[in-house]
Amino acid sequence: MTHYYGNHSFSSDFSDGESSHRAAEIIPGQPPVNYWEHQLDRLLKTIPHIVWQATADGAVTYLNRAWEEYTGVAATAALDFGYLESVHPEDRARFPWRSGQTVSLDSSYEIELRLRTRSGIYRWNLVKFSSVNTGDEGVLEWVGTYTDIDALKQTQERLEAEPRSLKSLLESQARETVESLKATSVAKEAQQQHLQVVERFTNLLHQPAGSLCELFQAIADAVVETIAEAQFCLVALPHCDDSHSLQLRAVTGAENLAGGKTKYVEEALLSQAFATGKSQLSSQESGAQMPAACAVAIESLPTGRLGVLAIGNWQDNQAIDDATMLLLGAIGKEVAIAIHSARAIEIKQKQEQLLDLQNQLLLRQQAELEKQSCLIQQQKLQLLEAAKLKSQFLTTMSHELRTPMNAIIGFSQLLLRQEKQLLTPQQRDFVGRIFNNGKNLLLLINDILDISKMETCGTKLEIAEFDLAQLVIATALEFGNLVTDKNLSLSVSVCLQERLIVHDQSRLRQLLVNLISNAIKFTHQGNIGISVRELTLDRLIINITDTGIGISETELPHIFDKFHQAERTTSRQYPGIGLGLAISASLAKTMNSTLTVESQVGKGSTFRIELPRKMN
Repeated sequence: MTHYYGNHSFSSDFSDGESSHRAAEIIPGQPPVNYWEHQLDRLLKTIPHIVWQATADGAVTYLNRAWEEYTGVAATAALDFGYLESVHPEDRARFPWRSGQTVSLDSSYEIELRLRTRSGIYRWNLVKFSSVNTGDEGVLEWVGTYTDIDALKQTQERLEAEPRSLKSLLESQARETVESLKATSVAKEAQQQHLQVVERFTNLLHQPAGSLCELFQAIADAVVETIAEAQFCLVALPHCDDSHSLQLRAVTGAENLAGGKTKYVEEALLSQAFATGKSQLSSQESGAQMPAACAVAIESLPTGRLGVLAIGNWQDNQAIDDATMLLLGAIGKEVAIAIHSARAIEIKQKQEQLLDLQNQLLLRQQAELEKQSCLIQQQKLQLLEAAKLKSQFLTTMSHELRTPMNAIIGFSQLLLRQEKQLLTPQQRDFVGRIFNNGKNLLLLINDILDISKMETCGTKLEIAEFDLAQLVIATALEFGNLVTDKNLSLSVSVCLQERLIVHDQSRLRQLLVNLISNAIKFTHQGNIGISVRELTLDRLIINITDTGIGISETELPHIFDKFHQAERTTSRQYPGIGLGLAISASLAKTMNSTLTVESQVGKGSTFRIELPRKMN
């Protein structure tokens, strides 16, 4: 079926069921991003802990990105009570809202529980949380963090096991000492003495030390005090930069080592004992200026080889013997355990300091987040108030501007309808300009009001069933005079198996009017083509094609932006402020449709609307 109007034609074919399925490139509009919400999101992503927020009954409403990185579970899957799947079944009842305990409104809570990691193993976490706000009926919301403390828990368990290990090791060493001294009655007497020495040394060593350096000096002092034959004692550990060389960490009886006399002990005894792990004994020779001395490695099965312990005597060449070396070896094992425990405690203290520092940082960040949240809320209220004022202003301006514009357009149109002899050609030209410019200005006012209403209140749709072919043809006919005045041709082709659709008829008509008028405005010769066809049973395509000036590749990505014109230098030739296509894109998005464009400079443009047959 073909319709003719002036020098333009309309054709429609309702019997042909075949249609091409060329998919249109979809370029969705980018939603605006609130600056402060973006800043808040970035701040949450930088926090090294899992941050969470929950309702009063424990239903999680927010998890930051650290949750998914730690557990491997998507934050969306952990919302509500999904997070409990990652908590160890034995620990889930520790939350106050699951255990039934009375919740204090002003208290903060700390619980320890096991959380399943991305690798599938459970690790201990410290959960800190408190109420963010409270109401008349109690807690309304919780906010808190998860912090991995698995390494700290393991260290605590090792420290708790240290006394038992120390006692067991001491008993084992005592038994070894007893067996080695069973040979003679003298050895039995020495055994008792050695046990007393080891016990006395242990008591001295258990005095609290402020640091490792103080511990090393306490070891040297305790050895000289408990072993009567020792005039001096040296404690040497591997050098920080070279693990194969030793460095003296403590010396007792230094007055007996004046004149660089420690060099012999270091080279002859300490180095060999550390390298081999075997005890070294050196007896003083007659007339020699060297001490009687022995050195033992500081080591045990749990700790390995940590350093060397050495004692000596300058006056009695028989003071240091095998029994003394054996006693020093037992003391060396006690020293190894003491050093290992001190290092573990130092590591624990550092971890606690680090945890405290992280908690302080988290508290500062939380305070900053609350401050930012208040600021965002304040700005939101200000924006809502500004939008309300803008809406009121535009409503007033709509009435104030449209009233005189309607009078100008109406009277100029009335003059143009008078007999030609009443107006000279020049006067008719002047009145025609008044009429056309008045209509253009009214269109601009309507565009500004439309875009403002969309941003402030959104677009309300009125869904109903109507004939799409009839709507397209009727809309095209409205532009008959305008097409004739520009000496253009306009054709409409409709190829639909089913003409009825369920949509918003007025909004779809507004979208078509914007695109058709835009095509006519930028086309000086050639034709405007409108085609309607079915992409699938549920999707339709409407193409508006022109042979106008076209759009350059650099301008295409911005063609649907507000207040954007592809040819800014020709804005006087083509009236408008660049809102027509922005309104069209917004309308298409509201109707669950897509609006795309293909264009070449000098060859024309094709605007494609892809819409569903039925809107929900």
